[in-house]
Order: sequence, then structure tokens, then C-alpha cells
Amino acid sequence: MNAFELALLALLALAARVFYLRVGLAGWERVWRFTSGPLTIELRRHAEMARFGNDSLAFPHPCECRILSMRIAGIPLWSQQAIVSLPSELDARIGDVVASEFDDLFTGHFRLDGAKRTVHPLVSLRH
Repeated sequence: MNAFELALLALLALAARVFYLRVGLAGWERVWRFTSGPLTIELRRHAEMARFGNDSLAFPHPCECRILSMRIAGIPLWSQQAIVSLPSELDARIGDVVASEFDDLFTGHFRLDGAKRTVHPLVSLRH
């Protein structure tokens, strides 16, 4: 395999990752976004009924997932996810849960005001 084929394979893998993440997160609500030139940092959330791999519960239960991601020129470089379980009585209205309702269950940079704590030390907030 020569250098050209290797570079082409790396570009294809990068394009597949970008496409996979964009399609996977398309239905998630954007909580906040910070952009400075080609750098983008954003927090997205999604409340759903879910059952995870090693879950001790027999049935899906309500949870909220949030993902913090960093992209440069649209290419995802880094992401971190947080998931919290929500009270079981929310299963009937899981699609109507707003971001602020259970914000206190999340830590630091996954909170609604996380942009002030996360982005500000890294880059000055200019509008």
C-alpha cells in the first residue's frame, strides 16, 4: 500500500466518522454552541427510553443523554457523553422533558451554564 492509498483510506475513514456523527446526532437538541473561527464546541441532549448493555433493569427506563463535542472545520476531534437516569414516572412524557428540568443531575460542563465554565477559560467569549 503506497502513501496515496493510505492517505485516501484515512480521508475516507474521517469522512465516514463525520457522516456517522452528523446522522446520529441530527435528532438531538442543541443546548448551547460556541464558535470561534473553525473551532466549534457544542452541547447536545436527548431524552429517551433506553436499556443499556449491562443494565440490571428488564425494561427500558427514562434517561437523558448529553454529549459535548469539539470540532475543527466540521471534523469531530473529541466528544464526551453523560447519561443520567430519570424518574420512572416520566415514561409517558419523555418527549416533552425540557433541558432545564433535570439539569441539576449533570455535572460541570454538561449543564446549561456549562459554556461559561468550559469555554471561557479556553477562549475568550466574543459574540
